[in-house]
Amino acid sequence: MPMNTDHTSKQFDVELEALRARVLKMGGLVEEQIQLALEALMTGDVDLCERVEQSDHKVNAMEVGIDEDVSSIIARRQPAAGDLRMLMTVVKTITDLERIGDEADKIARMAKLIYSAERMHMPRMD
Repeated sequence: MPMNTDHTSKQFDVELEALRARVLKMGGLVEEQIQLALEALMTGDVDLCERVEQSDHKVNAMEVGIDEDVSSIIARRQPAAGDLRMLMTVVKTITDLERIGDEADKIARMAKLIYSAERMHMPRMD
């Protein structure tokens, strides 16, 4: 996300940069969730499943927090077209990241189910 640094308020630039950093942090956490979920599925490590489930709560909280901050920025700053598009992209991005995190959580739960039941086949996903 390129940042426009031509704002009259330097505080606005600070807010946008902080928002950008939080989205990147959320993306990193989701990436870690996917890696841990896949490793849990391949190895049967139930502790990794638990870590994925715990981090899913963090991802969900991050989505809510970032979304609230975007709404606050829009209300307070009334951004121009370019900044508004960037903020709307942030909202779409965090929604997608949260959904990806949910999928990682599903993988971890299925891995836990498979290995906890000592079954080596995939349960039906009806």
